[in-house]
Amino acid sequence: MPQIIEALKLAKSKGLHLPVVYNSSGYEQVETLKLLEGYVDVYLPDFKYFKDKYAKKYSFAPGYETIPKLL
Repeated sequence: MPQIIEALKLAKSKGLHLPVVYNSSGYEQVETLKLLEGYVDVYLPDFKYFKDKYAKKYSFAPGYETIPKLL
C-alpha cells in the first residue's frame, strides 16, 4: 500500500484530476482502508456470492458471507 499511496501523491502533484477507484477483493483490513483515506474517491469491493455454500463450491472460499460488505 505504501507504493500505491506514493504513486498517487506523485500523480496528484503533477496534475492528476481523475477520480481514483480502488477495486478490491473485500478482504482488506480496516487499517489498510484507513491508509487510503483522502487518496481514493470510489471503493469498489468485489462481491461475488450471497451464500457461503456457493463461495465454497465455486471459489474455495469458506466464510465468504461473514466478510463485512459495504451494501
